[in-house]
Amino acid sequence: ASGSLRFQRIGAPWTRGILSLPRLGSLNLAEALPRIERPSTVTLCRDALGRYFVSFSTEVETSSLSLRIVNRSVGVDLGLTHLATLSTGEKIPNPKRLKAHLKYLRQQQRCLARRRKGSRRREKQRLRVARIHAAIRQERHAAIHGLTTRLVREFDIIAIEHLNVKALARGRNARAIRDAAFSEIRRQLLYKGDAAGRVLLEVDRWFPSSKTCWKCRHVLGELRLDQRQWTCPRCGTVHDRDINAARSILLEG
Repeated sequence: ASGSLRFQRIGAPWTRGILSLPRLGSLNLAEALPRIERPSTVTLCRDALGRYFVSFSTEVETSSLSLRIVNRSVGVDLGLTHLATLSTGEKIPNPKRLKAHLKYLRQQQRCLARRRKGSRRREKQRLRVARIHAAIRQERHAAIHGLTTRLVREFDIIAIEHLNVKALARGRNARAIRDAAFSEIRRQLLYKGDAAGRVLLEVDRWFPSSKTCWKCRHVLGELRLDQRQWTCPRCGTVHDRDINAARSILLEG
């Protein structure tokens, strides 16, 4: 089973790379951590695989983390076919990690359902399923961290659409939307942008980015989901749906 414990006001051994927790004793930390006297809070977590992790929170100066100004801005349109389409015209593919593992995951979950509760074989099978979920989560987070870190390093201003992810996840593409993790992308852009001195602009979710011509600002009356390209009736510009949306988001932001 998984769970977590949170501690406050832990002792001085932290500075020596040792975590001393009440009733649990001393734990050696596996990696070097910032030189702080003691953190405000420490959380000890155990995941479904039985692995232990320590996270901590403290106040630090972030001015030294600011990146140099590059005088570039970008609009980002999030989607399912492409995880992100940039106003520069670049399309970043969606890794779709859950879909890649889904067939094998279903096989192992059916096998788990047939195991007798409380048996050793059921526990082994539970760990096998947990390892699949852990691999999917790690691959997804690696892809998202790569995307958000790159955006923060290359652009001063980042404009995104403020999506209602909970409502979207109740529709027909719920599994794919959860796998894309739009909320996690927004969360990472927020904290990485704050640390690096970047500006994150959020466009209202009701803004018709796909239907608005980024050149003349004409709003198309209707645009079906299967239409990947359309021509503006006012200025005659031929638009790629996603690239136009990213550029419209940037201008609106």
